[in-house]
Amino acid sequence: MPFAMGSLLDGLAKPLHALVSDRRAALETPTIHAHLQSGPLPDESAISLSEGVLCCSPEHVVVQLAPHLTVIELAYLLSELMGTYAVNDAMEDGMFQRDEPLTTPDRILRHLGKLGRCAGTGMVRRALALACVRSGSPRETKLALRLGLRPGLGGYNLNVLSLNEPTEVQRICDGMSKGVRRPDILIASPDGRLVAALEYLGSKHDEHVRLVQDANRTNELKAMGVSEYQIRKEHYDDLDYMDGLVRIIRDELGYPRIGMTRATARKRREARDELRKELDAIDGVTWDGLKRARLREGAAEKGNEADWAYEEVPIEVYGLD
Repeated sequence: MPFAMGSLLDGLAKPLHALVSDRRAALETPTIHAHLQSGPLPDESAISLSEGVLCCSPEHVVVQLAPHLTVIELAYLLSELMGTYAVNDAMEDGMFQRDEPLTTPDRILRHLGKLGRCAGTGMVRRALALACVRSGSPRETKLALRLGLRPGLGGYNLNVLSLNEPTEVQRICDGMSKGVRRPDILIASPDGRLVAALEYLGSKHDEHVRLVQDANRTNELKAMGVSEYQIRKEHYDDLDYMDGLVRIIRDELGYPRIGMTRATARKRREARDELRKELDAIDGVTWDGLKRARLREGAAEKGNEADWAYEEVPIEVYGLD
């Protein structure tokens, strides 16, 4: 794959990672890490940045990164690429918004099909089944993962129907004309007939204009028979509150009550707390989940689990089961 340094790449963080087809070109330098690519790649594996400079496409970059990430990290990355935000720690909000996602589940699956059986494709398929589509922020992604993942991964196993999906409402302030709202997260009942909305409210929602807009949205959804629940960071961080809120949503949407032993209930609660900690450790820049896993394993072998800042995450998170 052609790769050339130029002014377009000067501002990027180093080292850069390059795919090369010739083993003789696979040399390590302080600024470039070369990775040998044997055999041709599908046409959509790369996009052109400028003459002679190609970049891995979103569909292929996840395949390249998969062996170096945990399943949860990969699901988080896929959610960003299929969302309307991009992590950028140099910006005030730590991200910027884009109008459309960089890729879609269908495009990723089509690319995996063309690649066939090669390193990373199986893990991408697995993470894709966990990822969310059209998330508007990192916090929405993390909240949706906590709500939708199965209990073995530390999630609440709710039916996450959509994120920021256009939903038709009647405008209360305009003669009950038709309008559109985009709830952050819609949760569906097991049979899909009932829905509840969840809104994550960041600090910008404290501004007067946003307070009015939020109230309008809440009332318009309520008029349609859709309950809206609001979550702030303090709620997100409080496991007791999250457990209680999910219990209310489950009851409202008709989820069955699940009987379990105290030991199982305790184990699942620990998994939920561990997933929250693992998601909080993912910043979308460093991708060091496997390093944390190795450190935990080393501490466990020495009998020093309490010395490590993060509790053990269920093994399914790391794709090792």
